[in-house]
Amino acid sequence: MRVLWDLLFPERCLGCRRGETLLCKECELGLKFLAPTCFVCKKIIPARNKVPLGRTCLYCRQKSHIYAFFSPLSYDSEVIRGLIHGLKYERIRSMAAILSRLIVTALGYYRMDFPKNVVLVPVPLYPSRERVRGFNQSDLIAVGFGQRLNLPVDTSAIQKIRKTKPQMELRREERIRNLEGAFALKNPDFIRGKTVILVDDVCTTGTTLEEIATLLRHSGARRVWAIAAAR
Repeated sequence: MRVLWDLLFPERCLGCRRGETLLCKECELGLKFLAPTCFVCKKIIPARNKVPLGRTCLYCRQKSHIYAFFSPLSYDSEVIRGLIHGLKYERIRSMAAILSRLIVTALGYYRMDFPKNVVLVPVPLYPSRERVRGFNQSDLIAVGFGQRLNLPVDTSAIQKIRKTKPQMELRREERIRNLEGAFALKNPDFIRGKTVILVDDVCTTGTTLEEIATLLRHSGARRVWAIAAAR
């Protein structure tokens, strides 16, 4: 089936519509990275001394359990939107590797480093949704990201135990109630004392990342970073 699909619909660059790759080198070099910002107020946070780029700002630290946030790609970009849509809805798994590569490139561009004793944890899907899709796109991005930086990945650390409504359909207060009790930690001892880096494909409202970060911190995680490919 895949061979027939490739014959009927050969790969073309999502940017220039030419070539035989999903993202050609020229179009990749033309992408602009978004600067690391505070997770809450979106203010650009520069690095200083031991404070990393994207650190949640002083005024917002009482509002969030996320220590630092990085999301370098704009969902407004037709190329990025095409990569994410193709991965999630057309099930083109190779797009996850491209997104992972772009995240790592952006980390190098901003010279961002992670502390020791970290583990990458992808945001989970509800089991029935994952069965329909065939995979969890955040798993694929996290695994590709981890392989490139030689970081451990735990794709089963967090489970989604309750089906929820799509967050974009809800107001802010409804989003919070919608996610209450939706996630569970499989093995709290594994993450206790570690820095956990949550990985997702897109950060829209940030409510899901915050809900999971709260769970992790209350379960003994030392710090929680959040990385989303796009925002």
